[in-house]
Amino acid sequence: MNLLELRAIDKSYRRGGWFGNRDRVQVLKKVSLTLGEGACLGLLGRNGSGKSTLSRIALGLEPPDSGQVLFQGRELAGLGRRESALTRKDLQVVFQNSLGSVNPRMTAGQVVAEPICNFESVTKSVLRRRVGRLLEMVGLQASDAEKLPHQFSGGQLQRVCIARAIALKPRVIILDEAVSSLDMVVQTRILDLLAGLRRELGTSYLFISHDIRIILRMADSLAVLHEGEIVGYAEGMEKVGTIQHPLFTALMDAVLHPLPAGMRAVSDSPA
Repeated sequence: MNLLELRAIDKSYRRGGWFGNRDRVQVLKKVSLTLGEGACLGLLGRNGSGKSTLSRIALGLEPPDSGQVLFQGRELAGLGRRESALTRKDLQVVFQNSLGSVNPRMTAGQVVAEPICNFESVTKSVLRRRVGRLLEMVGLQASDAEKLPHQFSGGQLQRVCIARAIALKPRVIILDEAVSSLDMVVQTRILDLLAGLRRELGTSYLFISHDIRIILRMADSLAVLHEGEIVGYAEGMEKVGTIQHPLFTALMDAVLHPLPAGMRAVSDSPA
């Protein structure tokens, strides 16, 4: 079953100065994608390719000019207020800018508790225990619930945002450059965390990134977005080699070996 489906999405914006006619810039052109249950679809593209615009449309945060966004077989644009709210429960997001994704005056506990309070009626003691468990699931401590956002490192605050995203056990999480601002050590920990949560909760991911290394590590299938168009698609990572677009080839060629040549020679030598 396809949980999330985008059909022929077009999106354009007006640009120009204060005077004269303003041109329309086509950002997305007939983009179609599907995300299956329990799957991780990697969306790869350079900065300015339209990735974040596509994520906002997939979340229903802004409408496409044409095309359809379907979640669990139902078009988001046609949902009533109550149905739309229920959809929000099953469709969550983790943005790139963790500090900009939270209210700086709310504690971590309040940030994680917010979706629970919006959709469920629980006592304060139950809510406190659930928030503590969620923080522990993402590698933090229950006592961290009392901290404000500025008291966390970037990686820790991103974990708070992930805890908020999984609080209601959603069917789909859209990860929009969710680890791109983190150093490689923290990136690895967050990616391991996301992979573990996917196995434990069965959540599907739309994993959006410009970093092909991360996509190759996390995704089951891959779509390449270039200048608003899907220019390559691999249903299964074993078929990645069939993508022939120059952008994909350039990104693959740009992947560096984790060790310089001299260190590789030392590490490969027999003990």
